[in-house]
Amino acid sequence: MKGKWRAAIAALTAPSYVGGLGSYQRGLAKALETLGVEGVFMSVFPEHPQLGRSESPVPWPVKCGSSPAIWTKINKVMIRLAARPALHPALELMVSKALPMRSLNRLLGTVDWIHFVGTGRDYLGFALLRFARRAGVRFTVWPAVHPRSWGDDVLDVRLYKKADVVMCQTNYEQRHLSELGVPDRNLFLCGLPPMCLADGNAGSIRRELDLGSRPCVLFLGRKDEGKGYFALLQSWPIVLQSIPDACVLLGGPGDPHQDKLGKLPPGSFRDLGLVSERTKADALAACDLFCLPSSHESFGIAYVEAWSYSKPVICGTAPACREFIEDGRGGVWADQDPANLAQKIVSVLQNPELAKTMGEYGHSLQQQRFSWSVVADTHLRAAGLQSAL
Repeated sequence: MKGKWRAAIAALTAPSYVGGLGSYQRGLAKALETLGVEGVFMSVFPEHPQLGRSESPVPWPVKCGSSPAIWTKINKVMIRLAARPALHPALELMVSKALPMRSLNRLLGTVDWIHFVGTGRDYLGFALLRFARRAGVRFTVWPAVHPRSWGDDVLDVRLYKKADVVMCQTNYEQRHLSELGVPDRNLFLCGLPPMCLADGNAGSIRRELDLGSRPCVLFLGRKDEGKGYFALLQSWPIVLQSIPDACVLLGGPGDPHQDKLGKLPPGSFRDLGLVSERTKADALAACDLFCLPSSHESFGIAYVEAWSYSKPVICGTAPACREFIEDGRGGVWADQDPANLAQKIVSVLQNPELAKTMGEYGHSLQQQRFSWSVVADTHLRAAGLQSAL
């Protein structure tokens, strides 16, 4: 069945990077291969000073388009054009000059489908769309929109309206793009599967961090206000009043805010920094509760990954997350008020049977709705290719 179809997955940054979009590209390619798809990755930036390389292998060849230096220079001009909708046609023309048809044809070759991972303000999508139209193949977009926050301005919507399909991670995102004028017939709903390693070792990390059998809460995300990081730090002393031996594990990019961590009782937290794939999996296996009280998310794959380890979760007020996390089923809802968040954390940690039930429910939901086989099949249908499932 190998070689039945050939696809191109394109994004500004290479699929080798650490992070959700890199993991998505690698995982999608691997899953598509099982359905008879071969392919190629295309990017502009093969290396990036702020993004480390993932430990996961890249399954398809990676081709680089316009040189990063040239792209960075013309990006300064395109930013000015992007701010003025009347000049968007000129922006599209400039992008096509930076990546002409002959260059894309050399990079991508003959393909049955082009899938762009990005937004209109990544600019690359407009050149790929033009190539897809010339080649007579479908052009799909995975924009990872944060409604009313990122990925939904006039230039973004311009690209989405021209695409054959825009992949939406939640009904909330789908409704939002529909309200912005993207045709409903072009909107495809598709969640995400866990992208973490499946063999996390709880005992290993508990020994390494000297945790013993202490109850542990895990935070994995950017250490900023939107993800609820500061709210969690403020809530932790309240949690300790009820559960003195509890420990919070803090992993993710960003300033660790040592001044705020210094206000927590010594030994009540472990700062994991920017975690590796192995550390992430081990921490998921070791924790008793996953807590990410975000106020905005495009989907919330971190919760699905926690569910893959049968862990209960606490989500914040982000509509996208509350769409698939039922309060009291796979986890509980909280806001970023420290007292409210602390109460929710304590209620789960002090009720192990409830925690186990919620974790098992979440795991069942993840297996049914958020697996790579389901995601790959949905992408093939969006591309207009017959599913092999």
